[in-house]
Amino acid sequence: MKISKIPGLGRFGIFIDDLDLKNIAHEEWMEIGKLHLDNLVTIIRNTNITWEDQYRLMSMWGHNQSGMSYRMLKKYNTTSIGELIGRSMMNDPTMDTDDKAALVEMSRMIESSTGGKKSSVMRVSGRKDEQGNPLGMFAEGELLWHSNESGTLAFVPGVSLLGSENVIGSSTGFLTTVDYYENVSESFRSELDEMILVHQFTPGKINPGLRAEQDVVVHLNMCPEDGSEIPMVVQSPGGIKGLHYSINTVYSIKGMSKEDSDKVFAEINKNLFVEDYTYDHWYQNDNDLLLFDNSVTLHRRLGDVKDRLCYRIQHHYTDVQDTAWQPYFHKNFADMYVDEMVDRTKILGLDGYKIPEKA
Repeated sequence: MKISKIPGLGRFGIFIDDLDLKNIAHEEWMEIGKLHLDNLVTIIRNTNITWEDQYRLMSMWGHNQSGMSYRMLKKYNTTSIGELIGRSMMNDPTMDTDDKAALVEMSRMIESSTGGKKSSVMRVSGRKDEQGNPLGMFAEGELLWHSNESGTLAFVPGVSLLGSENVIGSSTGFLTTVDYYENVSESFRSELDEMILVHQFTPGKINPGLRAEQDVVVHLNMCPEDGSEIPMVVQSPGGIKGLHYSINTVYSIKGMSKEDSDKVFAEINKNLFVEDYTYDHWYQNDNDLLLFDNSVTLHRRLGDVKDRLCYRIQHHYTDVQDTAWQPYFHKNFADMYVDEMVDRTKILGLDGYKIPEKA
């Protein structure tokens, strides 16, 4: 195994080469997990794995999780997403129209095992079936800077992306916020620490030209409730403090006018979205595995993505962390996070998830 530094991304980011993920020992994979928590972005190049292998490996690090699934199960008082998908396909009149549309769309995008059982592995692709329905998320074209579940209090902290087919000629890019946060003046850092961001979903802001049907899924995943409030400064599962600043849904700063908020955002953007903190990974192989933080790191997509196929898993790092992860420093948000994760573990069946205690 060879480890080298990724250019850009401040002091973070590593490449790993010459690693046989098909036959990796459990202990070595868990050590790589700890290394990844310290580096925020880990790119394992030229792997020999399938999406089934990816699912097995990521499940060793922690629970797979979907905020959309949690909200649907809670809303309709059931423990089976499959049941809800079936009801949606039968056009159940007791379900909301947008929910039915999102569940039907989502069902086509999730990979199935050979036995027909749905996994939590999402296709990221512009491919369509014979009826013209999308078979993956985010279609074609560029994806602007974002983080997943950006307007959600209990956002998932980790993502893995496996480049599978026709990814050469495209890139997945990353931007880390930590060095920027540490390099601003002490007074402005104190302001950032106190900022509460107000989130709002805007159609097409992540993926311009996305189909309206898929925008419903994006809405429910990224920012299901307009006006949701989340602190600007959080810590990653590895205890690294930075900005949770997903510009795809960030709308304003609580207590400020939209005009004044935009002035602050413009000043941040000028010094954050720079080469020193950014790396675009232009694929040289069809089988790179990209592992990235979703708390203080943003990602995007550039290049030609026609007929491209990737596999995405959203996950926690429960079994890699030594202690329970608490992303928030504000007591009221920290307490709300604990309450929601208690509820999520029950509804999603996250047995063994480490929940932090309230202060």
